[in-house]
Amino acid sequence: MQAVIEKIKAAKSAAVFPHINEDPDALGSCFAFCKMMRKMGKEATMYVSGKIESRLAFIGSDYVIYHDGIEHNHDLCVCLDCGDIERLSERKKMFDQIQNSVNIDHHMTNTDFADANYVDGSAAATGQILSELFDKMGEAIDRDIAKDLYTAICSDTGCFKYSNVSPKTMRIAADLLEYDFDHAEVARLLFDSESINAVKLKAEVTEGLREYAGGRIKLVLADEKIGEKYGMSKEDIPNLVEIPRRIAGTEIAVCIKRMDDGVRLNLRSNGEADVSKVAQKFGGGGHVKAAGATLHVDTLDEAEKVVIEECIKALEEIK
Repeated sequence: MQAVIEKIKAAKSAAVFPHINEDPDALGSCFAFCKMMRKMGKEATMYVSGKIESRLAFIGSDYVIYHDGIEHNHDLCVCLDCGDIERLSERKKMFDQIQNSVNIDHHMTNTDFADANYVDGSAAATGQILSELFDKMGEAIDRDIAKDLYTAICSDTGCFKYSNVSPKTMRIAADLLEYDFDHAEVARLLFDSESINAVKLKAEVTEGLREYAGGRIKLVLADEKIGEKYGMSKEDIPNLVEIPRRIAGTEIAVCIKRMDDGVRLNLRSNGEADVSKVAQKFGGGGHVKAAGATLHVDTLDEAEKVVIEECIKALEEIK
C-alpha cells in the first residue's frame, strides 16, 4: 500500500478509471477518490468509456466520457476496481500516455498491471480498500466521500448479505454511517428501485431460463438489443444473472448476453463452486462467488455449450 500512497501524494493531477460497464463499487470508489484528491489540493478527473446506467445516476455525474484525442495534463493514472488492463478498453491509450499508474482493486484475479498495485482479494469491495487507504494516508473524509464509499461497499456486498462480508467490512461501514447520510435511501436506490420496463424485460428473459446438472446450474440468454423492445438503452438493461441466482437450488447462475463487441459471460456462485476459475478459462476473472469474461464464439448456442461444460467441471471439483 505504501508505494501506492507515495504515488498519490506525489501526483498533481490524476486520471481516474473505473472498469468498463461500471458498477456501483467502481463508480462510488472513483467519485470518492476524485473528491479526496481535490480535498488534498490536487486535480482529478474520472473517465468512463460510455454512458453510465441511468439507475446509477444518483451516485454522481462528475465524469467525462472518454474519446480519442482528448487533451489532458494528468501525471498519474489511477485504476479502481479494474481486474486487468483490458477492462480499460479504449482508455488504455491514456494509460500508456501517462506512464505512471496505480491499481487498487479487490479482485483476486487482478493481473497487477500498473506501476504500483494494491490488491486485497479478501476485501468485500474496492470502496472498503479506499476507506483503509485514506485512513492510512491520514486524510479525513467528509460526508460526501463517506456516502460514496458506503454506496460502493453496500453494492458489492448485496446490502451486506453476501459471503464476502467480514467483521472488518461491518466496522468500516459503521464508521461511514457516523457521517449521517441517508443510508436507507442508498440501499433503496441500489436494490429496490426498478422501472416497469426493466421488470417486463426480466420477465421475458426468465421465460427462457434453462437448467443443467439437475437444476444446480441455471442459465439465461439475452441479446442487448432486447432493450429496444422495452424502450431501454443497452446500458440500462438490468443485471440478468440475478434471475437464476435467486432461484432455490441454484449453485451456479449463468447469464450469457450477446453484445455489439462480443458475447459477455456473467457468473455467480451460491455454494462452494469457484466461478472465477470458470471465467479464467475464457480469459476473464473475478471472485470465487462472482466472475465474468468475454467469449470469443460465433453463436449463443456455442457459448452455452462451452460454458456449461466448464460449470459442470466446477461442480465436480467440490464433490
